[in-house]
Amino acid sequence: MSAIGVSLPPRLKRLAPFFLAGPISGPLLAGVVINFREGRPVLGGLYAIALAEITVFLPLITAKLGLALV
Repeated sequence: MSAIGVSLPPRLKRLAPFFLAGPISGPLLAGVVINFREGRPVLGGLYAIALAEITVFLPLITAKLGLALV
């Protein structure tokens, strides 16, 4: 990115690969990986629970509400 004159802060460089997973699930995935890597398993587990809720339960709830409208 510096070839075109744009420099990213170090924190954003560390999180940028996780945004490939999506704008919502990416930061949650980063929270899981970084917290487990830095020795905070409880906080990493909480991020994992939030990630599971977003990726599994939110589409189910949305589908159920959508079918209720029909």
